[in-house]
Amino acid sequence: MTPTLTATIILIVTVIMFFAPKIPTAVTAVVGTILMGVSGILPADEIFNYYSSSTCVLMISMMIIGGGMMHTGFAGWLGNKLVRMTGTGESRLRLAAVLAGWIMSSVASGSASLMILYPIICSICIASRISMSRIFFPMYAGIGFGSLMTVAGSGMCGATSSILQEAGFRGWSFFEPAWMGFPMAVASTVVIMIFADKLLPDTYVMPDAAEAAKAEKLPTQFGGKMWISAVILVLTIVGMVIDADALPMHMCAAIGAAASVLTGCMNQKQMFQSISWSTIFMIGGMTAVAKGVQASGLGDVIADTIMGAVGSDVSPVIMVGIIYLVTGFITQFMSNNAAASIMAPIGIALAATMGVEPYAFVAAALGGSICGMLTPIATPTMAFAMEAGKYTPKQVFKWGFFVSLVPNVIIAMIVIPLVWL
Repeated sequence: MTPTLTATIILIVTVIMFFAPKIPTAVTAVVGTILMGVSGILPADEIFNYYSSSTCVLMISMMIIGGGMMHTGFAGWLGNKLVRMTGTGESRLRLAAVLAGWIMSSVASGSASLMILYPIICSICIASRISMSRIFFPMYAGIGFGSLMTVAGSGMCGATSSILQEAGFRGWSFFEPAWMGFPMAVASTVVIMIFADKLLPDTYVMPDAAEAAKAEKLPTQFGGKMWISAVILVLTIVGMVIDADALPMHMCAAIGAAASVLTGCMNQKQMFQSISWSTIFMIGGMTAVAKGVQASGLGDVIADTIMGAVGSDVSPVIMVGIIYLVTGFITQFMSNNAAASIMAPIGIALAATMGVEPYAFVAAALGGSICGMLTPIATPTMAFAMEAGKYTPKQVFKWGFFVSLVPNVIIAMIVIPLVWL
């Protein structure tokens, strides 16, 4: 059996496992790694090196810094301030929810941002007699916006950056994803503020009183070790933006993570609890699978097949759109991290076939992966969002189509060619 055929079987098995809801995505990524080593496509004694890559170190370190923000109360204070700064009217609260989710998820994980903001939103909705169905999806969308603000903003950014590096190219700079993420966020926010009344259901959904009570425990005054956590965050970001040869991004983040523990912002147990190991295993595992796809020649075969189907003279701009839409489609049924990781190496192979740099095609895979808002199974947190706002699958599709898919596709087709082609 040729390496290309073996890699094809491994990739098919991996994709099928990603579609199986009972199999954790991290386990699927590890299985893909093992198969690439056992088959001989990648050296068996090197396959787990991808789990200790600079990108994994960066992601782990930023999760620890985010954990320090939570344990010192800085994240709760910040979330409180962001949500309450616009008053309690429905339109104002909706805008505050979008912006708070956007800002919080830029510096903390999406799950952590949700944990902080959910009680605050419940508390304000109770006091203002506003339905959760009118506010929760905007907050959820805002949290999604932050995932493309920095390279550490989401597992998709980290995974695609790592895949680029393993293919011999530079990874994303710290704010590079924001070239695409920021205009997408602005466009979607405008759509939300103009069309929310037509997109959100009118049925009254009672806020969770138990969650609202948690908001009373969040700090209202800035003080204590919040200062330390805030300074660590700012200095770490500054260092990563500079990205000096002697102090690259992952080293800056590691220093910030160590400082969070050494200064007492969190203890060792809290440090380990703040790490989303499933995300790290996903990045390491899918980087290994992507490397196997490249090393076996499967990426070239897929690229040649696509080029044969669309024509050898197809414009790179058209190819950006194809990759974006294909990724956007498959991410409705599997993890967005997995969707980006599967399409990124294909984008790199297509770029080599077309004789262009791969950044635009990988950016298209990254951008398409955040379109997972059309089905109830698109993202792990969608089920929570549906329950909190009592949304139906039809309402989910309607919201995702007009708020996520349409504006994001338009922005992607304008920005990606201008920035990366």
